[in-house]
Amino acid sequence: MNARILLAILALAVPTQLCMALQARPDSQAPSTSPPPAAPPPVLKPVLAEDVYKNVQIFKGKPATVLLPAMLAIRGLIGVDCTYCHTPYNWEKDDSPQKPKTRQMFEMMGYIDKNFFAGENKVSCWTCHRGEPKPTFFKPDPEITKLANQSITIAPGDEKKPAEQVFKDIEMLKGVPAERLPAIMAFFSASLGVRCTHCHVESAYEKDKAEKKRAREMLSMVHDTLTKYYNGNGPIGCFGCHHGQTKPELEGRKPAIGSSGF
Repeated sequence: MNARILLAILALAVPTQLCMALQARPDSQAPSTSPPPAAPPPVLKPVLAEDVYKNVQIFKGKPATVLLPAMLAIRGLIGVDCTYCHTPYNWEKDDSPQKPKTRQMFEMMGYIDKNFFAGENKVSCWTCHRGEPKPTFFKPDPEITKLANQSITIAPGDEKKPAEQVFKDIEMLKGVPAERLPAIMAFFSASLGVRCTHCHVESAYEKDKAEKKRAREMLSMVHDTLTKYYNGNGPIGCFGCHHGQTKPELEGRKPAIGSSGF
């Protein structure tokens, strides 16, 4: 065979054999022809309230989308329009005294929820305001006070003594004159819409019940809140939240479901 013809045959045979060898390789060894995996999409962070609105304090760090619905809700909860707290078209200004006061009220609600309800949302603007700019105050009920005086007897000469010297198991009302105890118990009863036996064991009033212990915790809450936000004297009290109901309302006609105690 001519040498030139032999070389030409060999030149054609090598690529053919190489292709056949590549086709015979396992898939795991074959060169990949698929595109590389796509990079994960970027994580989009929510636009925060302070990125959109000026002078944001209470809603700082929260999504911007929650601010306007919250403002609309507040209007109904305390029965006002936006200009009650804000300067029209200059909403960021603190010209109105109601605006810093409202911030303080939000701080107070957070303090109460954190320290007395394990961080659960159990109080709201509605709880005290009930759709009014100023909360309603307690009005004494003479009939309930009369019944309390008939039920709680105080021996002559003991009226001015501290309550703990006249009655048993007094904790929160130590130092209060004994003669004031019937009126205080009447206030509790009317504020929560309950009878004495809600917290006390009949004919053994000194005994503890779960409701009695919770009432003491709530009195501590009232005391601490008044001290922190009202210099010890202010509108916070049993009636302010309960309004004659065993459970305070979180929204209109909706009690704070699941709250411990009352």
